[in-house]
Amino acid sequence: MSQSRRNFVRTIGLGSAGLSTSLLTGGGLAVTAFGGVAEAAAAGDDSGIIRLSSNENNRGPGKAALEAMQRAMTPRLGRGYPPDFTADLVDAIAERYAVDRTAVIIGTGSGPILEAAVHAFCSASKPIVTAAPTYMTSENMARRLGVPVKSIRVRPDLTLDLDGMADAATGAGLVYLCNPNNPTGLAYSGATIEQFVRRVKAASPSTAILVDEAYIDYAHDPAIKTVAPLAMELPGVFVTRSYSKAHGMAGLRLGYAVGQPDTVQAMPKVWQLGSMNALTAAAGIASLKDAAHIAAEVAENARIREFTLRAFKDMGYAALDSQTNCIFVEVKRSAAEFRDACAAQKVQVGRDFPPYEKTHARISLGTMDEMKRAVEVFRRVLSAPPARPSAQG
Repeated sequence: MSQSRRNFVRTIGLGSAGLSTSLLTGGGLAVTAFGGVAEAAAAGDDSGIIRLSSNENNRGPGKAALEAMQRAMTPRLGRGYPPDFTADLVDAIAERYAVDRTAVIIGTGSGPILEAAVHAFCSASKPIVTAAPTYMTSENMARRLGVPVKSIRVRPDLTLDLDGMADAATGAGLVYLCNPNNPTGLAYSGATIEQFVRRVKAASPSTAILVDEAYIDYAHDPAIKTVAPLAMELPGVFVTRSYSKAHGMAGLRLGYAVGQPDTVQAMPKVWQLGSMNALTAAAGIASLKDAAHIAAEVAENARIREFTLRAFKDMGYAALDSQTNCIFVEVKRSAAEFRDACAAQKVQVGRDFPPYEKTHARISLGTMDEMKRAVEVFRRVLSAPPARPSAQG
């Protein structure tokens, strides 16, 4: 590690205290390194809108991540670009997974990596296989590039149709599999995902498989596990993770992928993954090491999820048993109608998710205070009969 990198690691909190400059949180409150975090998170959005539309973490980063950014605010930020800072972050992720640093790539969010995968592994003759509904960044990039898309509808119970996806994967360039899945919140066990991956690779060895584990920290079923070890075993298989969920760092833009070096390093060769800044790197390293905060965040999300699911059940509306920080509810009306009615009362919920946009809505989980207020809005909205469909359907 170079001298500048050693200084950086000490500065972000793995050594000396550094500066204690105040940061502004999303609530608009100054937060010092030793207090004010909870108060700022509780303040929420000063516009009065409760934002439950983007699966963000309304509680924000943990205290260790905020302190790390504060301590990184030194004159060093004004001198050149920080490739050495990024290298420290890569090293920290590699250490977490017990892999060589060449098995890790990072991006400004996981989105650029999902896009890069399409550039690296798909073509006009090598389609992408995905699900419907699921997260659509890779699919959207494929459509922009003219790459054929094989979209496999989820099963009647809204779980991913792994058999259908495996059948469609033969000859494909890339399979995109989100586990737990967004927007449904449902997930398969690590053993089931491994069985799927091995089946696809046996039938179509050249097909790459991307397992998006953005939400896996929130899973309450202990059988739901990362398949990162499998990615290190099999070429063309990799997992992606995001700091936007349990780590609460959506505004800082950080994601990464882990897989065999030849697999993951193929992506930055064909698509720009973004340029990491020093404060994000500082927060990323600190948050990765802050196991206690992640455990507390997961427990709080579970408490809020249970409250919200129970509220919908009491209202007579079915919601899936989510393994994420969102729920997918059969609201018995179009998502657009539900969304507009909630927005009129200052609650934002998720966009359409075809083919369930006529019956289901995705609701992200905010703080407990936000969800208590939002549930009252949902009660009022759902107490009104749904609008009658137009003659055109």
